[in-house]
Amino acid sequence: MLNISIFFYARSVKIKNTIQFKIIHPNKNKKHSLNTTMRQYRKCINFYLHEIAKGTPLSEIYQRAKHQYSLQTGLIQTARDIAKEQYDSYKNNLNNKVFPHFKGLTTVRFDKRSISFKHTPEKHFEWWANMSTTHGKVHVPITSCEKYFKLLRAHSFKCVQLKYRKNGYYLNVIFEEEKPIPSQKDFKHFVGVDRGSHNNSATLVVQDRQGNILESNFFNVQQMLEKRRRFFVLRKQLGKKKLLKEIKKSKDRERNYVHDVNHKISTEIVSIARKYKDCVIVLENLKGISKQMNFGKKGNRKGHSWPFLLLEDMIVYKAHRNSIAVRRVHPRDTSSVCKDCGGDIRRSPSIHSVCKTCKKEYNGDWLGAVNIVRRFFFYMSKDLGISGSCPKQGKDDSKGSTIAPTLVEALAHRGLMVRPMRI
Repeated sequence: MLNISIFFYARSVKIKNTIQFKIIHPNKNKKHSLNTTMRQYRKCINFYLHEIAKGTPLSEIYQRAKHQYSLQTGLIQTARDIAKEQYDSYKNNLNNKVFPHFKGLTTVRFDKRSISFKHTPEKHFEWWANMSTTHGKVHVPITSCEKYFKLLRAHSFKCVQLKYRKNGYYLNVIFEEEKPIPSQKDFKHFVGVDRGSHNNSATLVVQDRQGNILESNFFNVQQMLEKRRRFFVLRKQLGKKKLLKEIKKSKDRERNYVHDVNHKISTEIVSIARKYKDCVIVLENLKGISKQMNFGKKGNRKGHSWPFLLLEDMIVYKAHRNSIAVRRVHPRDTSSVCKDCGGDIRRSPSIHSVCKTCKKEYNGDWLGAVNIVRRFFFYMSKDLGISGSCPKQGKDDSKGSTIAPTLVEALAHRGLMVRPMRI
């Protein structure tokens, strides 16, 4: 398993690569040690959460936790870090009214003080993990592919997560590396990605600085919609029979299917962007769009289950992993303005669109991807950076914009030119 997380910096990003190792058949005593450690760790996190909520100083909580739980010092400190992260997330999310509380076998976060790896080629199992538990150090063999063992041998890890799932124990080893990202003045090629939920899950258009169309691609969503509809019908039937376990299994299968589809789409988008030098992927800022959806019971079910943020996250981490920049623009009216004359677009319920002024016909999703890049051209001309919130509409001309000068005034008047807030 390979998972990536992104942390933003000025002209580079720090990427967290997560690789997974499986603990091989631990004996009864080692299982008991791992289980006890995970339960003690859960109790320690919950203890920290409730004490932090009371306003107790962290130093006092730490001293009490040392006497109350039989955990190694490093594990108590990582439990504190997790509790602080969860509590801050709870306080910052006004829509979340449920106080965080951990149950079951909680994931344990190890740092370099509490876990180490050893390579023993002369033994039957070549790789071993030496972990701190409530019963002292536990020595367990691990397995994975050769590629991951080479990475473990060559790089220093940041932290390790012990997880229990499907009757097995797994170690997620997290590495951190820094990737250079081209600055805005170096951008030469622009990949506009319009995401949708009716005809195409994503539409891609590549343009250069002069606005010339270099490549287009469509990712059809109909197969995924039909599959999800069948899962929905299946769960309704299972619900009538009160088969709750089967309902959960169907939800897991649907989630895995959606993840797989989005992984394939994001991988292809990034592979297309890699063909062009100094490339930037431009997306719409769709944060909070679900709150504006009200299309009736059936329409809302489709809209609120639309995994557009999942696709965005996958595009972002894969793009940064390949040193490709990502930018976002305001989404309003990107499919409602003609790319040639700036006139209003009349769009049918399908993707067919016609300009009211010049009568030119477009694919609505394709037009949206083109105008997403053109809006970013305006952002660049004003040196406005990334739109991190909902910008206000504006009618300012774009001095130095790469859009044809004859269109600047028309596009600004039609709402394609948007003045975003600085962040």
